[in-house]
Amino acid sequence: TKAVYAFEVTNAGGKKHYFVVDLKQVGKVTDGATEAEAAQGQPKPDISIAISDETFIKISEGKTTAAGEFMSGKVKIKGNMMLGMKLEPILKRFKSLAETLPPPSPAAAATTDIASASEAPTQEVVVKGYNGSLVLAQILKAFGSDDAKREAILKKTNAVFQIDLNGPEGAKSWVLNLKPGATASDLVLPGTAAQNKKTAGATLILSDADFVDLASGKLTGQSAFMGGKLKSKGNIMLALKLESVLKAVKGPVAKL
Repeated sequence: TKAVYAFEVTNAGGKKHYFVVDLKQVGKVTDGATEAEAAQGQPKPDISIAISDETFIKISEGKTTAAGEFMSGKVKIKGNMMLGMKLEPILKRFKSLAETLPPPSPAAAATTDIASASEAPTQEVVVKGYNGSLVLAQILKAFGSDDAKREAILKKTNAVFQIDLNGPEGAKSWVLNLKPGATASDLVLPGTAAQNKKTAGATLILSDADFVDLASGKLTGQSAFMGGKLKSKGNIMLALKLESVLKAVKGPVAKL
């Protein structure tokens, strides 16, 4: 790999440390408490990567993949994206560097509060303060009463989504059941997939406002992923299918 990589590594306490890895000329690794300090005596980086020390170590040890962590928003990349895709073998090559970092503390409690899977969902589809729930209500309206139209989109999409929206009262979840055979009564369900006894092919995590922007066309799925606004668990390719569903309600959503 003929490139110069700059790493911004953050520990569990939020402290950052910087590394520059030259794989283009002399194969030198430098580090420092600041970006400028780490870059001294090094060529200009072709790519900059922001990553936590925990994720850095997990990738270097093969416990997770660089692609998966990038899609979930735990790895941020600036510069040549193709070089970013080569991150995994790079980190494995510098495994000894990762092993010198202090061990990560136990993961902090999640900032969002998704209801326990054992609790049955009780809220309606539309939740006050969550405009994203109005988007989901529009999807139900668009496909719930038209059997032919619904079956066409179900056949095309063939997936179950869990959508977690962060809003004024924390995180709330909905299931968008777009599997063939879904009826108007279980097309859009409040609560998690587990609560509704469904298996989600993909879970999408984003803010309520960004979901509305995604539905209105102000934001694309790709730009949301790249910008860290949209995180996904499961089959990432299914997230792309959701955009075609959202286009069906783009007009009404634009008025929200």
